Amino acid sequence: MDSKPKFAVVVTTIGRPELLDHLLASIHAQTLSPSEVVVIDQSSDDDTRNVVASWTDRLPVRRLTSARGASVGRNVGVAALADYDFVGFPDDDTSYLPDTLAQAAAVLTRFPSAGGVSGRSVGTPDRPAQLTSFGDRPAPLNHRTVWTSAIEHTVFLRRDFLRAVGGFDEDLGVGAASPWQSGEGTDLLLRGLKAGWTILFDPQIIIVEYNPDAPSPGERAHHIKARRYARGTGRVYRSHHGLGLRIRVVFRPLAAAALSIARGRRALTVWYLQRAIGRIEGLTGLVLPGPRD
Repeated sequence: MDSKPKFAVVVTTIGRPELLDHLLASIHAQTLSPSEVVVIDQSSDDDTRNVVASWTDRLPVRRLTSARGASVGRNVGVAALADYDFVGFPDDDTSYLPDTLAQAAAVLTRFPSAGGVSGRSVGTPDRPAQLTSFGDRPAPLNHRTVWTSAIEHTVFLRRDFLRAVGGFDEDLGVGAASPWQSGEGTDLLLRGLKAGWTILFDPQIIIVEYNPDAPSPGERAHHIKARRYARGTGRVYRSHHGLGLRIRVVFRPLAAAALSIARGRRALTVWYLQRAIGRIEGLTGLVLPGPRD
């Protein structure tokens, strides 16, 4: 590998040009300049095209299109990369700190047998990050901590890892044609762990998550999102974990719902119940009637 690694970035976006522009600005500010940036546009207007065009004189960025689904978009983006050593997958509502790519490259260069590294997602004061249980010490991930210390936009993967393990499961994740609307990154990392790859966690690698469209707790949309994401969680548990962990992943939200009932917190009770039901649906493959948009 050259002294300066080639770091690619793949972004899937749909109709959020202001956020995409902010992300591209953060990529432009990297101390390790990316070798290639591919934006997968799943919208039906020209806004994303215009944002990408505004950056072509400052970034090695290009726009492609794909069918709907975050996993579909990421796979299309990776397939289009010319040559790279490492690749990151920021969401369009995230941004990198100036040293994010350099820090990820340093870790992966220092540990050449590692297939990838996860950084830490931090939210903003009014919008917490989706995943809030990241640890505070560097460590290899295992089949349990991969659930709490990695999410798609915090993960940086080695090219050889993707070629060996494969891409994102297109039946999983936001926008997928299936009911399983999360878990694609965790599934990919679990497949890598099973194949013998090491995946690292380093909390010094920071990704900022803005999450502007997150519904407020208690809103009906909050319960809908919880159910959809929980289905993906259940599906991944069905694929990768044994009976004991499958029971545990359903028991935890049920126990939390019971505690919320005792405390008179109705909205939180409903949210935990939706999570439990969604996980059961993913584990069994049976999607029950439930909340809809």
